[in-house]
Amino acid sequence: MVSLFGQSFTRTELLRRIGRLEQVAGIIPGSYDDGPERSVRYLDLRSGGGLEARVMVDRGFDIGELRFSGIPLSWRSTNGFRAPGLHVAEEEKGAGLLRSMDGMMVTCGLDHVRGAAEGPAGHFGPRRDTAQYPLHGRISQAPARFLSQGESWDDNDCCFHCEGLVRQSMMYGETLELQRRIEMPLGGASLSITDRVRNAGHRSTPHMQLYHLNFGFPLLDAGAALLLPPGRGQQVETRAGFLTQQVPSAEAADEILEVDPVSGPDGRVSVALVNANLNGGLAVQVDYDASALPALQIWRHFGLGMNVLAIEPATHHAAKRAALEQAGQIRFMEPGEEIVYSLTLSIHAGTAALERLRRN
Repeated sequence: MVSLFGQSFTRTELLRRIGRLEQVAGIIPGSYDDGPERSVRYLDLRSGGGLEARVMVDRGFDIGELRFSGIPLSWRSTNGFRAPGLHVAEEEKGAGLLRSMDGMMVTCGLDHVRGAAEGPAGHFGPRRDTAQYPLHGRISQAPARFLSQGESWDDNDCCFHCEGLVRQSMMYGETLELQRRIEMPLGGASLSITDRVRNAGHRSTPHMQLYHLNFGFPLLDAGAALLLPPGRGQQVETRAGFLTQQVPSAEAADEILEVDPVSGPDGRVSVALVNANLNGGLAVQVDYDASALPALQIWRHFGLGMNVLAIEPATHHAAKRAALEQAGQIRFMEPGEEIVYSLTLSIHAGTAALERLRRN
């Protein structure tokens, strides 16, 4: 049964009441036509249950904006959704992403995450000795090839989906592909992301990935609480310092907490940002497969005009690339090899829903 507007419907009952499903929910394509965002394509997904997501087709098929019942949940930077042609990853000594980063989800990778670095490139043959890696890699600003969008019914349940393919390649270098499928159930308050990363080249290639899931005002405000998963060997006072959020201040600086999470019986890890004072209580829960993403980092910056908290599941713990290489901790994908990542974002609204979330 589909739940919409406080009522339940079978497929037949719902379709008798509307001429097109888009009247209540669905996927609408669009593009920006002015300023630095001009020509950037996107898809607007609406569940009919209050959840809305803007998928940025030309920005790595990432999620630019996330809203629930009209309330913005995602962080936005001063940059805006700049067109990919304006992005230069190598500028600012490899920190070009700081001139382009924006939105709720920024996928980092596919061969490097975190600070700009240099590394060996001998695995690609004799043509290159070293490789340059800009901040958080290159994939997030690459335009996707739009593969499909649609709806699928399973008896009386319906799910919307969209799919895109992003490629990162270089002559005498890597050829990596990310195929992403985003699904949103009709009438629901969640969306799932399934990523398939494949080495489409003919050489062994390093792979790293991090999901920069960025949340901002009004969800992130004074008194909002972070629900962290159980962890190994973390200092209680350090974790506690990250649980309650603060107001922006001129003295704020970057703060990072690395969590070594213990997954649940299903092999997944759950993190949530909760604001009990927002619209009767609202929370976003991030749930992901810990076997593919064993590391977890929380980044926040309460500077004026910043006010951001990011939940960051990753393939590697926070360390410089050279240290990871020396320790043999960078994974190499063989030609044709594929890795699957899965994440779910769920919205919880109301006092009772927040209490259930805290108990779980």
